[in-house]
This record gives sequence, C-alpha cells and structure tokens, in this order.
Amino acid sequence: MVREALGEVDPAPVYLDPAEPPEDPVAAARAAGASLLLVASSALPGGTVAPPSDPQDPAVLLLLDGTAADPGAAERPGEVPHLALPASRGVLVAVLRALLAAHPRQAPVRARAPGAGSAAALYEAAIAEAETALRRARAGEGPDLGSGRLLAERLHTHLLAGNALLNRSLEPHPPGDLARHCAGVAVIAGRIALGLAWETEDVLRVIQAGLVHDIGMVRLPAGLLADAGTWSPEDRRHLQRHPELGARLLLPDLPRAEWLHEIVLQEHERRGGQGYPQGLRGDAIVPGARVIAVADVFEALSHPRTYRSPFTLLEALEQVAGMTGEWFDPAVVTALVNEISAFPLDSYVQLSTGEIARVTATNPDNLFRPRVLVTWDGEWRRVEPPRPLDLAERGDVRVARALLENELPLT
Repeated sequence: MVREALGEVDPAPVYLDPAEPPEDPVAAARAAGASLLLVASSALPGGTVAPPSDPQDPAVLLLLDGTAADPGAAERPGEVPHLALPASRGVLVAVLRALLAAHPRQAPVRARAPGAGSAAALYEAAIAEAETALRRARAGEGPDLGSGRLLAERLHTHLLAGNALLNRSLEPHPPGDLARHCAGVAVIAGRIALGLAWETEDVLRVIQAGLVHDIGMVRLPAGLLADAGTWSPEDRRHLQRHPELGARLLLPDLPRAEWLHEIVLQEHERRGGQGYPQGLRGDAIVPGARVIAVADVFEALSHPRTYRSPFTLLEALEQVAGMTGEWFDPAVVTALVNEISAFPLDSYVQLSTGEIARVTATNPDNLFRPRVLVTWDGEWRRVEPPRPLDLAERGDVRVARALLENELPLT
C-alpha cells in the first residue's frame, strides 16, 4: 500500500533498505535526484534521521514501524514529519501532498480531482453512470466496473469534504427515475459507511454497489414498474426476482467482483428473514447489502412514487428507525440517523424571521432546531460576518422551510 500511494509522486521516492541503510540517508536521496525520502525507523540507528538542512534536499517521511506516532511531533521545529503504520492510501497521499507542497522543489502528488467542480455536476455524473449501467443491463450486459470504480472514488472525495453531495441526493426528483434513485442510494450509502467508520476500500465498494444495485429491474417484464402500487401477487413475485436478475449480469465478472455480486443479490434481504430472494437473516447478510438496504428504503421514502407523495426527511428517518432490529441492522440505522437530520449539515434554511441561514450542527434532542449561521437578513442582504444562532436556545425563532440551492439570494 505504501509503494502504491507513493507511486503517485513524481519524481519517484527513494526507499531505504533496512538491511543496508546508508550512513547519510538525505545525501543518498539527493544523489539519486529524489524529491522524497521514505525511511522506516528500523532502517536507522536509534530510529532517527536528521532533518534536511539544504533547500535542495528531499522532503523526508519517517515511518514508525509498529510504533504509535506522536501527532504533535511533526509540528515541532527541527523534527522530521512522521506517520505511524498501518496507514490508509488516502492518509499517505494527504501527508505526501502536504510534504511536497511545503518543499518548493517537489512536483505535486498526482491525486484525482474531486470532479467537475461542483456537487451538482458530480451528481449528474452519477446519474449518467447509473443510466449507462441500466442501458447495458437492458442489453444483457453487466456494468463497466472500471468506470464505476473511478466515479465511486470521486463521490467518496466529495463526501469527505462535506454534505453538499448528500443534500443534492435528497432534492426532489420525478417518480420512476431509476437512474436518479440509484445515484441517490450510492451517495446515501457512502455517507452511512463513513458514519460507520469503514475502511476506505469498503466505502468505495458500497458506493459503487449503490450505483448498480437495481440493474435487475430493467430485466423485469415491460410495464411492471409503471404499475407500481397496483401490483398483483404475481406481479410481486416477478418483482422479487430482480436481485437475482441483477446478480446474474455480474457472473462474467466473477471472481473479481464476488463482493458486488453478493451485495446486489442480498440488498433486499432483511434482518429477521422477511426479505428475498433467499430469506437470509442477521449476520448472514453481507455488511454492504445491509447498508444498501437502508439507503434504498430511505431514498425511496424521501422521494415521490406514482402512488404516493414523498415523506419529509424526518418522517422518512422515523419510518426507517421504526424498522430497526427486526428489519434493519441497528448500527446501520444509527449511522443513517447520525449522518442525516431533518435539516442536513451545510443545507440552507429560511427562518421564521425571514433570515436565511446555513445549518452548521444538528441537535440530537430536537432535529427541528439545529445550530445555524445566519448569512442573509430578512431583507436578503448579506450578513457580514455571518451570525451563529442555536435554535435550541431560541424558542421565538424556528425553521420556516428548507431551501434549494437555486432559491438562495444572488447577492
């Protein structure tokens, strides 16, 4: 993993061989023309290395073998930045980026950009990816796993940066838009997985699974989905075949996509055995499928169907929370509730005073009274600097309504 992350650095780093460490590591790296020196503490007498003294010397990253790192050490003058092992690829790239940015001689880390510049553009890319997967499924083909992986990485980057993408997924869309549903499930599932503190690879996989979890739907009899809400028992039996139909499309990609095959096949299984197609229970359902199950139901409740209006976010959360234990994994539902409130972080609301504010924190005891930052006054003039307000402490002020991005004042 370390060498993979450092493979994104140009020029290439120099590694020290613990069996034959040079007397002067920095000089050796300089002689090799390296911009970065990666040195394990076991490769050095006493586990130390003198920091570079010349501006032309390489940056140094000291890895402490199996030893807990002191997070404050890298901030103290005269000490070499270091990192404890094991570390994820994302952490390594972030540290390398910081090192190289501080060293004028270094080339930048070639990290993938978050996307097309905005959450709106990236969300549209997710919809397009889902549409492509559905189109391929209609032709009897599985999804493009490489393309899905790249998009999952971009979605993950945005989700780490904030809730703008999540807010986009919760905006209204017309009923029956399967691609938008899949894009929304991917984003919500990614947010849940982050709330569960999953490893990066597992988060990426559940995002990618969300994009294609319903590809089996397009293999059902024509017109079945259009009649939602008036299904006969025979219709429901047909509908319950879609996880198997979707999983079948992934068979040519086995064994490398075994994890995706399992999630697509099991995402309609339920904790108490009420699901389909296998009637699995509890831990027999793979973790990724448990997350997709919750994200799928929450996204569906939050948006209209041909036979009903959408639930509010709070109503949708209450519905899902009411199925905890018997239907859904409690840890997954807890992560959903913790990550999504009635007014999600970074979303905008209009207060009863007419002011417009950005949600900065939720109130676990009352999801309707978050902490906000007032950014426009009642006349929609910019407030400089923005004024913090805790609605839990102000009974005379409440949220009047949530605002969409295109409703914000153009000032």
